[in-house]
Amino acid sequence: MTTPEPVAGLLARLDLIAAGLEASGRALALLALGSVGAELDRADRYSDLDFFVLARPGQVGTLLEDLGWLGGGVVHAFRNTPDGFKVLFAGGVLGEFAVFDEAGLRGAAFVNARVVWQSPDAPADLPLHLRPPEARAQSLSAAQRTHHLGEALTNLLVGVRRFRRGERLSAWQFTQVYALGHALALAADATPPQSGRADPYGVERRFEVLYPALAARLGGCLPGLDGTPGAALAILDLLDGLHLPGWADAGALSAQVRREAGEALADRTPRAVRGRLHG
Repeated sequence: MTTPEPVAGLLARLDLIAAGLEASGRALALLALGSVGAELDRADRYSDLDFFVLARPGQVGTLLEDLGWLGGGVVHAFRNTPDGFKVLFAGGVLGEFAVFDEAGLRGAAFVNARVVWQSPDAPADLPLHLRPPEARAQSLSAAQRTHHLGEALTNLLVGVRRFRRGERLSAWQFTQVYALGHALALAADATPPQSGRADPYGVERRFEVLYPALAARLGGCLPGLDGTPGAALAILDLLDGLHLPGWADAGALSAQVRREAGEALADRTPRAVRGRLHG
């Protein structure tokens, strides 16, 4: 099976970086992450180039100050963390990397890295933190479900009220970002995923592949800046359909959200149309 050309380009860039690190004498290993890591079958033309560099003792600062080991072709470089950069390479490849010493790498949060290159004296247990193929996200605890539900509903109420005040941007953020995020965490926990690998850091990653039936409902939950009341009702319906253990206990709060969202929709309906609807 041949590697698609865009993916081959990503791998070639990693090989070039590995060669630069080896030539510098300042590094012990190069670890590829994300879709260019151990789950390379996920890589496509839209993948970023994410990687960690394991520096030799005392060489972290030098590698961060002189990026010549990247192999050239850097169009733009931005120091986005104390440990690394985001970079744009010629041809449009977007990369993000961090440089660690061994203690820093062992303390970093990552899974399923892939060793692209390592020196003979690199730690023998690289790449660290591999997940078994069958691993899925850990189920939420009862306390976490209670937290997500409470946050979702109270954020919806705040969002609807800010919408009625005229604060459209803040209302959008509370409903279609904050509340929806909590609702999706609950939905993913309550719904068996389809085939695919969940992202350990964000439920929104690959959501459409893992939960196609839920994803089909996202349009109603994300109508945009002027659609907060409808979004609130759609998110309520999504939560209601999950049959959550604490849903009945939150009945008064959900009813308040539904009532005020309905009033907000009525506020936006022209008076003549309201008369026909209720006539």
